[in-house]
Amino acid sequence: MVDVFDEVEEELRRERYQAALRRWGPWVGGVAVAIVAGVAGYQFWDYRSTTAAEASAEQYLSASRLFEDGELSQADAAFGEMAQSGPAGYATLSLMRQGEIAVSENRLEDAARHFEQAAERAPEPFTRDLARYKAALARFDALSYDDLSVRLTPLTEGDALFGTLARELMAAAAVRDERWDEARSAYELLSISLDAPPGLARRAAEALVYIRQNAPAPANDAAAVGPAETPLAEPDGDADAADPATPDDETDASETEEGGR
Repeated sequence: MVDVFDEVEEELRRERYQAALRRWGPWVGGVAVAIVAGVAGYQFWDYRSTTAAEASAEQYLSASRLFEDGELSQADAAFGEMAQSGPAGYATLSLMRQGEIAVSENRLEDAARHFEQAAERAPEPFTRDLARYKAALARFDALSYDDLSVRLTPLTEGDALFGTLARELMAAAAVRDERWDEARSAYELLSISLDAPPGLARRAAEALVYIRQNAPAPANDAAAVGPAETPLAEPDGDADAADPATPDDETDASETEEGGR
């Protein structure tokens, strides 16, 4: 009897297993296929990404070697191609290099345009702020003090990485445009700034000397001086030395002499 019950129990387990397999088997198989496909897809994507990154790195290094060898036209073409089709990081660096090439050839408007494009595509703050600063520097002679202030003031706010350099460029524009009050205030702040690069404090001190030599005195200083006071007349030294007798002194002396007689 025990064997009969065991066989029945085994048959029931088999039937339940087959029923569960018929019900859930397709779902389990589909999930397994999806997992396998996902793993294979990720590996393929990772392979393609790694291969593309290596190719972009090699292309950028080749263009950089042309730049270092002085082949500027070929380097500019190679960097331009990367700026159009390369990954965001290499495209940004390529635009920066194109800007540097344009500066070396005195094509300042082209340089500023490349730097501005690099700032728009930069994936991180350091390169973005550097590109903005270089764009303003390239257009320095063409922009007024107010225009430069609009472009550079955002670089001086918060924990900006190029804040002191941006302030120095605005101060130089103020001197150029004879905005003496703005220039004096900016250079005085830069001369005592703790986060300024070593050479910047020295340049600020030299600029303050130039401002003192060429700028009119500040309005506050002129008001503080006031009108000159008229000096008091000094007593005559010879008269003091001679000490002449007054008429009263002479009268007193005469009376004293008569009384003695």
